[in-house]
Amino acid sequence: MRVAFEPKKVGQIIHAGGVVLFPTETIYGLICDATNPQALLKIYQIKGRNFGKAFPILVRDFKMLAEYANFTPEQKKFIQKTKRPTSFVLKAKNLSPLATQKKSGAFRFSTHPMVKKLFTVVDKPIVATSANLSTKDPISDPRKYKEVFGSKSDLIEGVVFAGVNKKKKGSTIVNLTVRPFKVLRT
Repeated sequence: MRVAFEPKKVGQIIHAGGVVLFPTETIYGLICDATNPQALLKIYQIKGRNFGKAFPILVRDFKMLAEYANFTPEQKKFIQKTKRPTSFVLKAKNLSPLATQKKSGAFRFSTHPMVKKLFTVVDKPIVATSANLSTKDPISDPRKYKEVFGSKSDLIEGVVFAGVNKKKKGSTIVNLTVRPFKVLRT
């Protein structure tokens, strides 16, 4: 169901364990509460994704990051200096194994204004994985989500349209759990 972007309405869907197709600063994503195993299972179903891969996790600020990841002052400084959309692999805590891989998670601070507004009503980390079937290109026009996801589209409780997105790549991913830090995707 297509919904206008009203942070409270989208927040209610997320708090209730729902999945929303939502814009980010890179590509459209499927978002949900990163602490809710049932919501995470819906995303696995929608994408047809194998278990065991970490999802990108959006956090509002370093205070929220500290609740769900361990990081050093050096890692924090590296994160603060990064300018482009980047997910940082850190040791995770207080999250379902469905959202992490080998007790690590890929965390990102979103610069998208809609995501920032959403964090005014959602006080939990948000999974924001690419809106696509596993191994396929991400959806560029969310109005076509039923064509892309077929019967699995019924598991998507909300679709926020913010225009057609021409971008095809998600964020850069940097592993901060190894020395030296390692770029996994550019």
